[in-house]
Amino acid sequence: MGNFHLGKLNLKTIAIRVRDRDGMIHFYRDIIGLHLLREENELAILGYKDPASELLWLEESPRADEHRGEIKKMQRVSLVVPNVEELANVYYRAEKEDYPVKSALQADDEKGLLFEDPEGNEIEIFYAPSKERSTSEPIKIDFAELSKKATKREKIHGAYFDKIHLNVSDMSKQQAFLAEILGLEVHDESDEEILLNRGEFNVGLSTATGGTIDLPTDKVLGLDFLQFIVSKDKLLELSEHLSGKQLNFFCDKKKSLITLYDAAGIEWWFVLK
Repeated sequence: MGNFHLGKLNLKTIAIRVRDRDGMIHFYRDIIGLHLLREENELAILGYKDPASELLWLEESPRADEHRGEIKKMQRVSLVVPNVEELANVYYRAEKEDYPVKSALQADDEKGLLFEDPEGNEIEIFYAPSKERSTSEPIKIDFAELSKKATKREKIHGAYFDKIHLNVSDMSKQQAFLAEILGLEVHDESDEEILLNRGEFNVGLSTATGGTIDLPTDKVLGLDFLQFIVSKDKLLELSEHLSGKQLNFFCDKKKSLITLYDAAGIEWWFVLK
């Protein structure tokens, strides 16, 4: 069926297995500023109320191993905010809660705050006025100047995930999955890192060994699955493409959902708009 290509990806949800759901809810609700939309048994769902969106699922998994301080499959996820005031509000909430900022850098008008959540997952809150990234050398953010821009709103507005960076033990296999199976284009390559599908959503890859990288996601805390929104036509094309490749995947009877595992053991969900 020719060269398959999913096109620009729209990340709907990141799911993370957690030990302390209440502690993680506090971080993502009261510091990052997401709404707690609902709780269902072991699951807490956070995102926006208007328009309704589920950005983050926290799955309480007390039987999963913590592997605290070890390398994880997810190196970092980036949450983009629409203006510097939203970035300043995140810093204001963190300062009020006495929660540490792991790193704070800026390059020209671009600014980023890096946090480590209570269970060791890194999240960057990033603001850039333009899609053209700065080439200037980053410097430390002036917190005093950033604080002046805070409006002190309790919730974040208009933010979205634009990149996830994964640690993988076999770069070639993961690249083959993303490029050949899902049809994501490779735009930048080096010995250590590959960046795929420059556009609405990016996947960065780095080679690493040890930790939880090669362990099943249901056995360890951390990244569980990624959920993307696609059109009906793309979902049907993906189903035919995967069948042609004779790969194992799940497609529901209504043909509204496809799930499959990548070479690193992470589950990818594709759902209809």
